[in-house]
Amino acid sequence: MKRFAALFDELDATTATNAKVAALRRYLAEVDDADAAWAVYFLAGGKPRQLIKTAQLRAQAIAASGLPEWLFEASYQAVGDLAETIALVLPLPQQAQGMETRLSEWMEERLLPLRGQGDEAVAMALGAWWRELDAAGRFLLVKLVGGGFRVGVSKLLVQRAIALHAGLDAKLVAARMMGFTDSKRLPTPAQYRALVAPAEAAGEAQGGRDP
Repeated sequence: MKRFAALFDELDATTATNAKVAALRRYLAEVDDADAAWAVYFLAGGKPRQLIKTAQLRAQAIAASGLPEWLFEASYQAVGDLAETIALVLPLPQQAQGMETRLSEWMEERLLPLRGQGDEAVAMALGAWWRELDAAGRFLLVKLVGGGFRVGVSKLLVQRAIALHAGLDAKLVAARMMGFTDSKRLPTPAQYRALVAPAEAAGEAQGGRDP
């Protein structure tokens, strides 16, 4: 989570296309295929179904922060973003060990299994996770479970970064990415490896597929 949070900050801090592409290339070079797959999925516009209802996120944040409801709501109105508000009002963790857990592990072993769980189980899990994340991690967690993940990156920019990282033509990467962000088919390491595989290994030509 720490590396993905750092990438999010880099992308959010600049409007320069080349800087965003460079940040993405560094990330893809540093993480394993599972984390790369999830990062590409989210940054290219993938949105899994909302895992925790907004009302429950707000209720749990109010309880964990110790703030009266009116003060939390006033803070939310001033900040304008629920995830940022929650990240700001929660007490600082004693140890942010959850930041060391990889993005793919957060998604596959913690967050996705929440689907279908009762309110009490969700509340317990959410409270525990908030206690092991720093402000950046809490911000991302709310974005990921709330179905509202957005950052200033287009799918074309993501495709360009992948192409440069893998030494491929961007049009070929775009063709391979068809369906990658489908919410019914969550990303896997194998799907990411297919994105960055050498064109010759897949029987393709740079610039597009052979007829």
